[in-house]
Amino acid sequence: MRIKIALALMSAIFMMYWALMLISYIRYSLITTLNLSFIDFINLMSIISFLGSVLFLVEARKVLPRWYLAVPLSISLFILVIVNFWVIFSGRELLSDHIGIAETLVMLFMALLSPFSALVFLSMNRHPDSMNAYLAVSSVASMLSMLLLFFTLSGLSHALSRGGPTFDAVVAFQAFYWLIVMPVIGICFLVRAITYRNSGIVLNPVTIGST
Repeated sequence: MRIKIALALMSAIFMMYWALMLISYIRYSLITTLNLSFIDFINLMSIISFLGSVLFLVEARKVLPRWYLAVPLSISLFILVIVNFWVIFSGRELLSDHIGIAETLVMLFMALLSPFSALVFLSMNRHPDSMNAYLAVSSVASMLSMLLLFFTLSGLSHALSRGGPTFDAVVAFQAFYWLIVMPVIGICFLVRAITYRNSGIVLNPVTIGST
């Protein structure tokens, strides 16, 4: 049950844009009342996903032999939270006219979430169910994320040569990633959270005693 909860929580960062649009559609006043900026919302979703990844690691160690494959996602989420706070405390917006190092790091680590999510699905492969469908979807999403990251960094580099990088230079790539690629992975996490079943096998740590 806890792994189900962990998987659902881990989907938060991937579903952030859809969640933000849904909240804005249902009750926009809630966002204005809470005074949440876009980077604040990203950080909130990042924290939720990070806590979910920690819970997943704690529980997966008991039942999944390859639980360690989920470590990169947890680390990247932790770094993303730190960098998000950097952007927040700098007083700038992620979608501002000027993109600095912190904003670039946010986009970088968000892009890395896709391939690292594929490792999470790989850690659950055949324990007890096949993860071929999830691996296929997350692998395609990972390739797209790396391609979009390349275009994003190229766009920023080109904009820098003309005076200074702005979000306008990469908005198309990031919008496609946030609106299409990330939610697809988020849906995979949610579906897996619903369908996950414990194999019933509990792994015991190997204790090596002195002879």
